[in-house]
Amino acid sequence: MADLLIWLVAALGAVGGVVLGRVWGRVEGERAGKREAERDAIEDKNNRVERGRDAIRDGRSAGDPAERLRRNDGHW
Repeated sequence: MADLLIWLVAALGAVGGVVLGRVWGRVEGERAGKREAERDAIEDKNNRVERGRDAIRDGRSAGDPAERLRRNDGHW
């Protein structure tokens, strides 16, 4: 009877360990995914800010106003 109880406790411990490992892995995966998404969003925001700064730099005082008007005329 004691042997059966020991085997039962060992089996429950093994199943519990597997379940705990799966849950733990899933939580860690979600955390890693969230961190990666946040990092990608920050990188995208930084790229957009840089493109905006470049556009402003190229748009303002980028030469003769008449020449800028001629360049911009085709975009309308």
